[in-house]
Amino acid sequence: MSHKDDISNLFRRFGATSDSYHEFETPFDYPCAAPQKMPLPAEPAYLPEVVAQVVENMAAEPQNEQAPFKSLPFSVVTPGAQPVVQSVIPAVEPSRRDIEAPLMSSGDVATPLRHLLAEVALARQAEMHAQLQPDACAPKCKAHVVALVSAKGGVGKSTLGAGLASSLHLGAGKTLAIDLDPQNALHYHLGIESGAVGLGSTCAQGTTWADKLQQGFDDAQLLPYGVLSDDERCALERDMSQDRHWLARQLASLDLGESDVVILDTPTGRSLYLEQALDVADQVIVVTTADAASFIALDQMDRLIDSALTRPESSVCNYVVNQFDARREFSRDMLEVLKRRLGGQLLGVIALDNTLGESLAYGRNPLASPHASAVCQEMALLAKQLKARFQNAAVSAMSAL
Repeated sequence: MSHKDDISNLFRRFGATSDSYHEFETPFDYPCAAPQKMPLPAEPAYLPEVVAQVVENMAAEPQNEQAPFKSLPFSVVTPGAQPVVQSVIPAVEPSRRDIEAPLMSSGDVATPLRHLLAEVALARQAEMHAQLQPDACAPKCKAHVVALVSAKGGVGKSTLGAGLASSLHLGAGKTLAIDLDPQNALHYHLGIESGAVGLGSTCAQGTTWADKLQQGFDDAQLLPYGVLSDDERCALERDMSQDRHWLARQLASLDLGESDVVILDTPTGRSLYLEQALDVADQVIVVTTADAASFIALDQMDRLIDSALTRPESSVCNYVVNQFDARREFSRDMLEVLKRRLGGQLLGVIALDNTLGESLAYGRNPLASPHASAVCQEMALLAKQLKARFQNAAVSAMSAL
Protein backbone atom coordinates (compact mmCIF):
# COMPACT_ATOMS: atom_id res chain seq x y z
CA MET A 1 0.00 0.00 0.00
CA SER A 2 1.35 3.40 -1.02
CA HIS A 3 1.56 6.57 0.92
CA LYS A 4 -1.29 8.07 -1.08
CA ASP A 5 -3.65 5.20 -0.26
CA ASP A 6 -3.00 5.65 3.44
CA ILE A 7 -4.02 9.27 3.24
CA SER A 8 -7.21 8.41 1.27
CA ASN A 9 -8.25 5.80 3.80
CA LEU A 10 -7.69 8.28 6.60
CA PHE A 11 -9.92 10.91 4.97
CA ARG A 12 -12.55 8.30 4.18
CA ARG A 13 -12.93 7.42 7.87
CA PHE A 14 -13.94 10.99 8.57
CA GLY A 15 -16.43 11.09 5.68
CA ALA A 16 -14.25 13.17 3.38
CA THR A 17 -12.08 12.72 0.30
CA SER A 18 -8.39 13.30 -0.28
CA ASP A 19 -8.93 15.41 -3.38
CA SER A 20 -8.38 18.62 -1.44
CA TYR A 21 -5.21 17.33 0.31
CA HIS A 22 -1.95 18.99 -0.71
CA GLU A 23 1.56 18.53 0.72
CA PHE A 24 3.86 21.55 1.09
CA GLU A 25 7.63 21.27 1.25
CA THR A 26 8.98 24.20 3.26
CA PRO A 27 12.71 24.80 2.96
CA PHE A 28 14.48 25.51 6.34
CA ASP A 29 17.26 28.06 6.53
CA TYR A 30 19.67 26.63 9.08
CA PRO A 31 21.97 29.20 10.78
CA CYS A 32 25.02 26.97 10.42
CA ALA A 33 26.05 23.95 8.54
CA ALA A 34 25.04 20.65 9.91
CA PRO A 35 27.83 19.01 11.85
CA GLN A 36 29.69 16.36 9.97
CA LYS A 37 30.58 13.12 11.51
CA MET A 38 34.25 12.90 12.34
CA PRO A 39 35.96 9.63 11.76
CA LEU A 40 36.85 7.83 14.94
CA PRO A 41 40.56 7.75 15.68
CA ALA A 42 42.25 4.50 15.27
CA GLU A 43 42.77 2.60 18.47
CA PRO A 44 46.36 3.09 19.54
CA ALA A 45 48.49 0.06 19.60
CA TYR A 46 49.86 -1.13 22.83
CA LEU A 47 53.36 0.05 23.57
CA PRO A 48 54.89 -3.44 23.68
CA GLU A 49 53.62 -4.19 20.12
CA VAL A 50 55.02 -0.88 18.83
CA VAL A 51 58.38 -1.51 20.43
CA ALA A 52 58.48 -5.06 19.11
CA GLN A 53 57.67 -3.85 15.55
CA VAL A 54 60.42 -1.25 15.68
CA VAL A 55 62.93 -3.81 16.83
CA GLU A 56 61.89 -6.19 14.06
CA ASN A 57 62.29 -3.48 11.40
CA MET A 58 65.70 -2.53 12.70
CA ALA A 59 66.86 -6.11 12.59
CA ALA A 60 65.71 -6.47 8.97
CA GLU A 61 67.62 -3.40 7.69
CA PRO A 62 71.22 -3.91 6.46
CA GLN A 63 73.85 -2.68 8.85
CA ASN A 64 76.53 -0.18 7.91
CA GLU A 65 79.97 -1.77 8.30
CA GLN A 66 81.77 1.54 8.84
CA ALA A 67 79.42 2.70 11.55
CA PRO A 68 78.06 -0.32 13.32
CA PHE A 69 74.79 0.28 15.07
CA LYS A 70 74.96 0.21 18.83
CA SER A 71 71.72 -0.92 20.32
CA LEU A 72 70.44 1.18 23.17
CA PRO A 73 69.01 -0.40 26.25
CA PHE A 74 65.31 -0.02 26.70
CA SER A 75 62.68 -1.19 29.07
CA VAL A 76 59.26 -2.49 28.21
CA VAL A 77 56.45 -1.00 30.23
CA THR A 78 53.50 -3.26 30.66
CA PRO A 79 50.01 -1.75 30.60
CA GLY A 80 48.74 -0.70 33.98
CA ALA A 81 52.16 -0.62 35.63
CA GLN A 82 52.78 2.53 37.61
CA PRO A 83 56.31 3.91 37.60
CA VAL A 84 57.96 4.33 40.96
CA VAL A 85 58.87 7.96 41.54
CA GLN A 86 61.53 8.61 44.16
CA SER A 87 61.19 11.80 46.09
CA VAL A 88 64.03 14.24 45.56
CA ILE A 89 63.12 16.16 48.72
CA PRO A 90 64.50 14.49 51.83
CA ALA A 91 62.10 14.03 54.66
CA VAL A 92 62.83 16.55 57.35
CA GLU A 93 61.50 16.03 60.83
CA PRO A 94 60.35 19.18 62.56
CA SER A 95 62.84 20.34 65.12
CA ARG A 96 61.65 19.98 68.67
CA ARG A 97 63.13 21.78 71.64
CA ASP A 98 63.31 19.90 74.85
CA ILE A 99 61.11 21.49 77.46
CA GLU A 100 62.63 21.56 80.90
CA ALA A 101 60.41 22.61 83.76
CA PRO A 102 60.55 21.85 87.47
CA LEU A 103 58.14 19.21 88.63
CA MET A 104 55.28 20.35 90.79
CA SER A 105 55.10 19.15 94.33
CA SER A 106 51.95 18.09 96.10
CA GLY A 107 51.71 21.55 97.63
CA ASP A 108 51.96 23.24 94.22
CA VAL A 109 48.97 21.29 92.94
CA ALA A 110 46.75 23.03 95.49
CA THR A 111 47.98 26.47 94.38
CA PRO A 112 45.37 28.38 92.32
CA LEU A 113 46.01 28.22 88.59
CA ARG A 114 46.14 32.00 88.21
CA HIS A 115 49.08 32.14 90.62
CA LEU A 116 50.95 29.41 88.76
CA LEU A 117 50.37 31.16 85.42
CA ALA A 118 51.58 34.43 86.88
CA GLU A 119 54.76 32.76 88.12
CA VAL A 120 55.36 31.17 84.71
CA ALA A 121 54.91 34.54 83.00
CA LEU A 122 57.29 36.26 85.40
CA ALA A 123 59.85 33.48 85.00
CA ARG A 124 59.62 33.85 81.22
CA GLN A 125 60.20 37.59 81.53
CA ALA A 126 63.17 37.01 83.80
CA GLU A 127 64.63 34.56 81.29
CA MET A 128 64.18 37.08 78.49
CA HIS A 129 65.89 39.74 80.58
CA ALA A 130 68.77 37.35 81.25
CA GLN A 131 69.16 36.64 77.53
CA LEU A 132 69.41 40.33 76.71
CA GLN A 133 72.85 40.50 78.32
CA PRO A 134 74.26 36.97 78.39
CA ASP A 135 77.86 38.17 78.58
CA ALA A 136 77.35 40.84 81.23
CA CYS A 137 79.07 40.09 84.52
CA ALA A 138 77.80 41.38 87.84
CA PRO A 139 80.30 43.50 89.77
CA LYS A 140 81.16 41.95 93.10
CA CYS A 141 80.17 44.02 96.11
CA LYS A 142 82.64 43.72 98.98
CA ALA A 143 80.06 44.70 101.59
CA HIS A 144 77.72 42.22 103.27
CA VAL A 145 74.25 42.58 101.74
CA VAL A 146 71.10 41.58 103.64
CA ALA A 147 67.80 41.46 101.72
CA LEU A 148 64.54 41.52 103.68
CA VAL A 149 61.72 39.90 101.69
CA SER A 150 58.18 38.75 102.37
CA ALA A 151 55.33 37.12 100.49
CA LYS A 152 52.65 38.88 102.53
CA GLY A 153 52.26 42.49 103.55
CA GLY A 154 51.92 43.80 107.09
CA VAL A 155 54.58 41.55 108.65
CA GLY A 156 56.78 44.40 109.96
CA LYS A 157 59.53 44.06 107.37
CA SER A 158 60.43 47.76 107.28
CA THR A 159 60.44 47.94 111.09
CA LEU A 160 62.84 45.01 111.24
CA GLY A 161 65.01 46.56 108.53
CA ALA A 162 65.31 49.80 110.46
CA GLY A 163 66.19 47.88 113.64
CA LEU A 164 68.98 45.97 111.86
CA ALA A 165 70.30 49.15 110.26
CA SER A 166 70.57 50.74 113.73
CA SER A 167 72.13 47.77 115.52
CA LEU A 168 74.19 45.84 112.95
CA HIS A 169 77.70 47.30 112.68
CA LEU A 170 80.99 45.60 111.82
CA GLY A 171 83.89 47.38 113.50
CA ALA A 172 84.57 50.72 111.87
CA GLY A 173 82.42 49.92 108.87
CA LYS A 174 79.25 51.77 107.98
CA THR A 175 75.72 50.44 107.68
CA LEU A 176 73.66 51.52 104.70
CA ALA A 177 69.91 50.96 104.34
CA ILE A 178 68.39 51.14 100.85
CA ASP A 179 64.64 51.37 100.41
CA LEU A 180 63.59 49.46 97.27
CA ASP A 181 59.92 49.58 98.20
CA PRO A 182 57.83 52.14 96.26
CA GLN A 183 55.86 52.76 99.49
CA ASN A 184 58.92 54.74 100.63
CA ALA A 185 58.30 54.15 104.35
CA LEU A 186 61.73 53.12 105.64
CA HIS A 187 62.92 56.68 106.28
CA TYR A 188 60.18 57.18 108.90
CA HIS A 189 61.52 54.24 110.95
CA LEU A 190 65.04 55.74 110.90
CA GLY A 191 63.97 59.19 112.05
CA ILE A 192 64.36 60.93 108.66
CA GLU A 193 61.57 63.39 108.00
CA SER A 194 62.04 63.93 104.28
CA GLY A 195 62.27 61.02 101.90
CA ALA A 196 61.28 62.82 98.71
CA VAL A 197 64.70 62.51 97.11
CA GLY A 198 65.94 58.97 96.63
CA LEU A 199 67.26 56.39 94.23
CA GLY A 200 64.60 57.09 91.62
CA SER A 201 65.31 60.81 91.48
CA THR A 202 69.06 60.22 91.22
CA CYS A 203 68.51 58.30 87.98
CA ALA A 204 66.34 61.10 86.59
CA GLN A 205 68.70 63.91 87.65
CA GLY A 206 71.91 62.13 86.69
CA THR A 207 73.38 62.29 90.22
CA THR A 208 75.00 59.45 92.16
CA TRP A 209 73.68 57.53 95.12
CA ALA A 210 76.43 58.86 97.36
CA ASP A 211 75.03 62.38 96.92
CA LYS A 212 71.59 61.37 98.22
CA LEU A 213 72.49 59.43 101.38
CA GLN A 214 70.82 60.68 104.58
CA GLN A 215 71.78 60.14 108.20
CA GLY A 216 69.46 58.08 110.41
CA PHE A 217 69.48 56.57 113.91
CA ASP A 218 72.78 55.22 115.33
CA ASP A 219 74.89 56.44 112.39
CA ALA A 220 72.86 54.41 109.94
CA GLN A 221 72.80 55.87 106.44
CA LEU A 222 69.69 55.66 104.27
CA LEU A 223 68.92 55.99 100.59
CA PRO A 224 65.13 56.40 100.37
CA TYR A 225 63.12 55.23 97.44
CA GLY A 226 61.88 58.75 96.89
CA VAL A 227 58.67 60.31 95.69
CA LEU A 228 58.55 59.57 91.97
CA SER A 229 56.23 60.55 89.19
CA ASP A 230 54.79 57.90 86.93
CA ASP A 231 57.37 58.65 84.23
CA GLU A 232 60.26 58.50 86.71
CA ARG A 233 59.08 55.19 88.11
CA CYS A 234 58.63 53.72 84.62
CA ALA A 235 62.13 54.87 83.69
CA LEU A 236 63.58 53.33 86.86
CA GLU A 237 61.87 50.00 86.33
CA ARG A 238 62.84 50.02 82.65
CA ASP A 239 66.50 50.36 83.66
CA MET A 240 66.09 47.41 86.01
CA SER A 241 64.40 45.27 83.38
CA GLN A 242 67.10 45.96 80.79
CA ASP A 243 70.01 45.30 83.16
CA ARG A 244 69.66 42.40 85.57
CA HIS A 245 72.81 43.58 87.39
CA TRP A 246 71.59 47.15 87.73
CA LEU A 247 71.66 47.16 91.54
CA ALA A 248 75.07 45.51 91.62
CA ARG A 249 76.50 48.29 89.47
CA GLN A 250 74.93 50.94 91.70
CA LEU A 251 76.45 49.37 94.81
CA ALA A 252 79.82 49.13 93.08
CA SER A 253 79.73 52.89 92.51
CA LEU A 254 79.54 53.46 96.29
CA ASP A 255 82.98 51.91 96.82
CA LEU A 256 81.90 49.86 99.86
CA GLY A 257 84.39 47.89 101.92
CA GLU A 258 84.42 44.46 103.56
CA SER A 259 83.36 45.93 106.92
CA ASP A 260 80.29 47.64 105.48
CA VAL A 261 76.74 46.28 105.67
CA VAL A 262 73.86 46.97 103.27
CA ILE A 263 70.23 46.39 104.32
CA LEU A 264 67.74 46.11 101.43
CA ASP A 265 64.04 46.63 102.09
CA THR A 266 62.02 45.12 99.21
CA PRO A 267 58.31 45.27 98.32
CA THR A 268 55.99 42.36 99.04
CA GLY A 269 55.92 39.50 96.54
CA ARG A 270 57.75 39.13 93.28
CA SER A 271 58.93 42.23 91.47
CA LEU A 272 61.88 43.68 89.59
CA TYR A 273 63.12 45.08 92.90
CA LEU A 274 63.16 41.61 94.45
CA GLU A 275 65.07 40.19 91.49
CA GLN A 276 67.68 42.93 91.79
CA ALA A 277 67.99 42.34 95.55
CA LEU A 278 68.43 38.59 95.14
CA ASP A 279 71.15 39.26 92.59
CA VAL A 280 73.42 40.89 95.18
CA ALA A 281 72.30 39.52 98.57
CA ASP A 282 74.51 37.04 100.39
CA GLN A 283 71.95 36.87 103.21
CA VAL A 284 68.21 36.64 102.47
CA ILE A 285 65.80 36.97 105.39
CA VAL A 286 62.17 36.03 104.82
CA VAL A 287 60.00 37.89 107.33
CA THR A 288 56.82 36.06 108.27
CA THR A 289 54.28 35.93 111.08
CA ALA A 290 52.71 33.11 113.07
CA ASP A 291 49.37 33.03 111.28
CA ALA A 292 47.70 30.91 108.63
CA ALA A 293 47.98 33.44 105.78
CA SER A 294 51.73 33.81 106.19
CA PHE A 295 52.21 30.06 106.44
CA ILE A 296 50.31 29.49 103.19
CA ALA A 297 52.44 32.10 101.43
CA LEU A 298 55.71 30.40 102.40
CA ASP A 299 55.60 27.98 99.47
CA GLN A 300 55.20 30.83 97.03
CA MET A 301 58.16 32.69 98.52
CA ASP A 302 60.31 29.55 98.41
CA ARG A 303 59.61 29.19 94.70
CA LEU A 304 60.43 32.85 94.07
CA ILE A 305 63.78 32.57 95.83
CA ASP A 306 64.71 29.24 94.27
CA SER A 307 63.85 30.48 90.76
CA ALA A 308 66.20 33.46 90.99
CA LEU A 309 68.48 33.19 87.95
CA THR A 310 71.36 35.27 89.26
CA ARG A 311 71.35 34.50 92.97
CA PRO A 312 74.92 34.12 94.28
CA GLU A 313 75.98 30.59 95.14
CA SER A 314 77.12 31.72 98.59
CA SER A 315 73.73 33.27 99.38
CA VAL A 316 72.00 31.96 102.52
CA CYS A 317 68.26 32.09 103.15
CA ASN A 318 66.79 32.22 106.65
CA TYR A 319 63.43 33.03 108.22
CA VAL A 320 62.40 35.35 111.03
CA VAL A 321 59.01 35.11 112.73
CA ASN A 322 57.98 38.66 113.56
CA GLN A 323 55.15 40.10 115.69
CA PHE A 324 54.76 36.90 117.69
CA ASP A 325 51.99 37.13 120.28
CA ALA A 326 52.80 34.58 122.99
CA ARG A 327 49.53 35.28 124.80
CA ARG A 328 47.48 33.56 122.11
CA GLU A 329 47.40 29.79 122.08
CA PHE A 330 46.87 29.70 118.32
CA SER A 331 50.01 31.81 117.81
CA ARG A 332 52.00 29.38 119.94
CA ASP A 333 50.68 26.45 117.94
CA MET A 334 51.50 28.18 114.67
CA LEU A 335 55.02 28.86 115.91
CA GLU A 336 55.50 25.15 116.55
CA VAL A 337 54.25 24.39 113.05
CA LEU A 338 56.69 26.93 111.61
CA LYS A 339 59.57 25.43 113.58
CA ARG A 340 58.80 22.02 112.12
CA ARG A 341 58.38 23.50 108.65
CA LEU A 342 61.56 25.60 108.66
CA GLY A 343 63.89 23.62 110.88
CA GLY A 344 67.38 25.12 111.02
CA GLN A 345 66.41 27.92 108.63
CA LEU A 346 64.51 29.68 111.42
CA LEU A 347 66.92 32.39 112.54
CA GLY A 348 64.88 34.12 115.24
CA VAL A 349 61.52 35.00 116.75
CA ILE A 350 60.62 38.61 117.56
CA ALA A 351 57.72 39.33 119.87
CA LEU A 352 54.85 41.70 119.26
CA ASP A 353 55.48 45.05 120.96
CA ASN A 354 53.29 48.11 120.63
CA THR A 355 56.10 50.40 121.78
CA LEU A 356 57.56 50.20 118.27
CA GLY A 357 54.49 51.90 116.88
CA GLU A 358 54.65 54.56 119.57
CA SER A 359 58.32 55.23 118.82
CA LEU A 360 57.45 55.63 115.15
CA ALA A 361 54.73 58.13 116.02
CA TYR A 362 57.09 60.28 118.13
CA GLY A 363 60.13 59.86 115.87
CA ARG A 364 62.22 58.10 118.52
CA ASN A 365 64.72 55.30 118.20
CA PRO A 366 63.25 52.35 120.14
CA LEU A 367 66.65 50.68 120.46
CA ALA A 368 68.15 53.72 122.20
CA SER A 369 65.78 53.53 125.17
CA PRO A 370 67.54 52.87 128.51
CA HIS A 371 64.86 50.36 129.35
CA ALA A 372 64.86 48.30 126.20
CA SER A 373 61.83 46.13 125.69
CA ALA A 374 61.90 42.45 124.85
CA VAL A 375 61.48 43.13 121.14
CA CYS A 376 64.49 45.45 121.15
CA GLN A 377 66.58 42.79 122.84
CA GLU A 378 65.49 40.23 120.28
CA MET A 379 66.42 42.58 117.42
CA ALA A 380 69.81 43.14 119.02
CA LEU A 381 70.25 39.37 119.35
CA LEU A 382 69.39 38.91 115.66
CA ALA A 383 71.96 41.57 114.74
CA LYS A 384 74.62 39.75 116.81
CA GLN A 385 73.86 36.49 115.01
CA LEU A 386 74.29 38.10 111.62
CA LYS A 387 77.44 39.88 112.77
CA ALA A 388 78.97 36.60 113.93
CA ARG A 389 78.03 34.94 110.64
CA PHE A 390 79.66 37.71 108.60
CA GLN A 391 82.81 37.64 110.69
CA ASN A 392 83.11 33.87 110.37
CA ALA A 393 82.65 34.15 106.61
CA ALA A 394 85.43 36.73 106.45
CA VAL A 395 87.76 34.50 108.47
CA SER A 396 87.00 31.54 106.24
CA ALA A 397 87.70 33.62 103.15
CA MET A 398 91.04 34.77 104.57
CA SER A 399 92.09 31.24 105.48
CA ALA A 400 91.21 30.01 101.99
CA LEU A 401 93.76 32.39 100.42
